[in-house]
Amino acid sequence: MSLPKGKLGFADLERLVFRHLPRVNDSREVPLDFTAAPASGNLVVASDPVIGVPLEYYGFFAVHYSAADVSMSRAVPKYLTLGVYYPPGTPEKWLKSNMRQLGKAARQLDIRILGGHTGGYDGLTLPIISTTCFGFFPEKSQAPRPVKPGDSLIAVGSVGRETLWFLANVEPEKVDEVLRRRKRKQVARDLSQFDVASVVISLSYQEILLMHDLAEGGLATAVSELSEATDLGLILHYDAIPWDEAIITLCTNLGWNPLHCSSFGSFLIATPKDGASEILSRIKQQNRPAAIIGEFTKDHQTLLDRDGRITPLSMGHDPYKDYTIRLT
Repeated sequence: MSLPKGKLGFADLERLVFRHLPRVNDSREVPLDFTAAPASGNLVVASDPVIGVPLEYYGFFAVHYSAADVSMSRAVPKYLTLGVYYPPGTPEKWLKSNMRQLGKAARQLDIRILGGHTGGYDGLTLPIISTTCFGFFPEKSQAPRPVKPGDSLIAVGSVGRETLWFLANVEPEKVDEVLRRRKRKQVARDLSQFDVASVVISLSYQEILLMHDLAEGGLATAVSELSEATDLGLILHYDAIPWDEAIITLCTNLGWNPLHCSSFGSFLIATPKDGASEILSRIKQQNRPAAIIGEFTKDHQTLLDRDGRITPLSMGHDPYKDYTIRLT
């Protein structure tokens, strides 16, 4: 069956959406357009859309995009609201499959669904899931100290993996040039590297000054944004970056700069030098690569150290933007 135009009715919501999600139990028995939830402590909120990724993975990223943003603040993700919008005529199986996926991802992070909106509307050529994640700082959390010149910058996760995963799904023949087909298929199905929140929650926040993820624009954009946010310079050591090895070969083949490739699943941590070893040890326990890749400076420049040559860190085109996902 196909999904109808307009707001999805209660019966279909129950059948296709609600039964798959870890919902908040609202004491009011009339399920209208809002849900009440208990709240205490300092609230953190982040919103993100899911569009532009393969359609079969919307549910996973609907949780992890906004949950990752909340966790970057050092808060713990707790609740999620979602808006699910799709072209009229979208197959029911798309909604049902992605709600199952969303529910599984939410349960793994102990996130509960507050509510939202689900419906089909003219003008859409692809589905969109928009989520807002609500998190709370732990009761005994302390305000982070400011980042200072001389503090270290750590990269966590296989940098560039998201772009490799994306191509493995949408243009597998390009990835087959650098990976055996069996390995490429494993990469295309592997979402484990994109769970940022679980890794962050496992860390001790005592030595963490600031965190920032590597999404659109890749490492170069993230480093530039950190520099601007802290009003400090940064020097980035290219050879120290924990690259996904296959993305380096792939970028060489395609003429891309891996510094500009989207890398959701990786993130940056600013820490005092004497706190870096503790952070690296905890990340190792989570089976994620991590390394000190740079340090903050007082000269307000973002610089790249590559092969002993230091040059200004340049922004560039993210190849992710060259691809269009289509509803089939």
